[in-house]
Amino acid sequence: MAGLFTKLNQMTNPKIKTKVVHSQTKSAYNVVGTSLGNKYKIARIPYLVNSDLSEEWNNKEMDDAKNHAEFISYCFNNSDSILASS
Repeated sequence: MAGLFTKLNQMTNPKIKTKVVHSQTKSAYNVVGTSLGNKYKIARIPYLVNSDLSEEWNNKEMDDAKNHAEFISYCFNNSDSILASS
């Protein structure tokens, strides 16, 4: 049973390269695959834009969403070194 438990907790390297793009139709950043055959959406990170709030608040929402998207993309693009260190 111990061998099964270890195998379940092991992460598999996805070997996918990604980039962050802004959605064309939504208030969101998308993490998408870049290689042929892998050009699909990995994640969508939405943010709220509210006309009742200040521009500074709306910009912070956008910046936070972009930072989260870049972190997710970084993890995919550096999965070899991340998994090697764990």
